[in-house]
Amino acid sequence: MFKKLRVVLDFSRLYILLFLFDLELSKKGFTKTFEKYSVRYFNNTPNDQISQNVVEDMESFFLLLNIVCAWYPKKADCIHKTLIGYRVMHKKFALPVEMVIGVRKFPFEAHAWLRINQQNLFPEEETNHYKIIISSHSYIKEQ
Repeated sequence: MFKKLRVVLDFSRLYILLFLFDLELSKKGFTKTFEKYSVRYFNNTPNDQISQNVVEDMESFFLLLNIVCAWYPKKADCIHKTLIGYRVMHKKFALPVEMVIGVRKFPFEAHAWLRINQQNLFPEEETNHYKIIISSHSYIKEQ
């Protein structure tokens, strides 16, 4: 019973985060929102080893985030998942995650994803055909 209640509360929290993020994105635009998240939720704490419990919690979090995005009435793409994931990875798990956005020329396509220590957070994600054009670390170096 408590586990179901916890899932409902986590779903509600993520849904509200998604709504607020979407609102901010539409009001302030992508550049200002990306810069704000890059600086505000930056965490440079070295973390070479991630415990199995943290990995399981992260997987549960991203599974729930995918469900929340599917239920969201507007289109919630990889950029929504990446920025919300970045925020939560830093605040909840204290991991040094990096947001990156890449593009591919032909056929034109863009994608956003998370990395830890220059490695994709989800290794099965195919991102090698994208050229990275924006990184959250680039905003930190400017500060």
